[in-house]
Amino acid sequence: MKIIIAPDSFKDALSAKEVAEAIQKGIKMASPDDEIVVFPLGDGGEGSSEIIGYYLKAKKIVVNVEDALGHPVEAYYYFSKENHTAIIEMAQASGLQRISYDDRNCMEASSFGTGQLILDAIRLGATRVILAIGGSATNDAGMGLATALGVRFYDENNRLLRGKGRELQQVHFYDKSQLLMNKGIAVEVLCDVDNPLFGEKGAAHVYARQKGANDEEIELLDNGLRHFSTVVRKQEERDFAKIPGAGAAGGLGFGAMAFLDAKLYKGIDLMLDMTGFNEQIKDADLVITGEGKIDDQTIHGKLISGVVQHAKGQNVPVVALCGALEAGATSIKKIGLLAAFSIQSKSGSLVDALERTPRDLMLTAFNLRRILES
Repeated sequence: MKIIIAPDSFKDALSAKEVAEAIQKGIKMASPDDEIVVFPLGDGGEGSSEIIGYYLKAKKIVVNVEDALGHPVEAYYYFSKENHTAIIEMAQASGLQRISYDDRNCMEASSFGTGQLILDAIRLGATRVILAIGGSATNDAGMGLATALGVRFYDENNRLLRGKGRELQQVHFYDKSQLLMNKGIAVEVLCDVDNPLFGEKGAAHVYARQKGANDEEIELLDNGLRHFSTVVRKQEERDFAKIPGAGAAGGLGFGAMAFLDAKLYKGIDLMLDMTGFNEQIKDADLVITGEGKIDDQTIHGKLISGVVQHAKGQNVPVVALCGALEAGATSIKKIGLLAAFSIQSKSGSLVDALERTPRDLMLTAFNLRRILES
């Protein structure tokens, strides 16, 4: 049997490559003669730059930038000199995982550090920027990123704004004349969600709470996003707010389109195309994928959904492994999975579960392969 192991990372536990290797061990224990292809993936969230960098044979570049709250941090991106391509992960500079739970505050957070990474890549000679925007700590609609690249935002009294979430409602106009990007630079944004900029399904209402916002702040941020989009629409004479993915990463999808002329892609689709996934599964018997949690949102642009759609085109069944299985039978069928399994082997704390992840993945894969043999 030929099995393709193509998982995402299990957040806070293992990288996508480590997940794939643990599954491989379990399969080999059950059936040593199987042909196994380890094919780690990402959908625009944490770890995506490392995966694309690996496939492009790109060099890791380390830079000192600001985190979402303005503190100095060391971040990295990948650069392929041969292709003049930079692969940048927003989470490296402006990621939620960099901010302690008690300090999370998207009213004060900024995507400035992500802009610093892009600026460094441009100085190295990048003409193509692949920007993965999952895992953000921000809700600034890309104001901070644009500020780092030379855009200036002003309030109605011509006071310069710094580019934070709480300032969205104060923006009266902006000046792009000093933008530090030429028109020859293509920016491709990898989104792992398809939310619009504002409203019930927008950036603030869906994601701001996990970034530290309370009910009152969520309303303020949503109103700020509405106001900001109106200012941008008037100056650009285009409306980006309802484009799927505009609300990704606290509205950075919107900002990238407005200020960098970026194109938005479903992260998993671009990832699968770049890595040659369709060619790899041509003669496969099974694909095993997975991520930390499978829920009713998995169908909306997430990695598992993308893997299923590509595999379905070649009639290859897909099984998913996860830590938390919150999707019901109807959702699992709607996603298109043959089956989904939680790897949890016993009750305990989250810390215990994270520590057991390698063992539990291996054991679940072993049992899955044994079942397929019977």
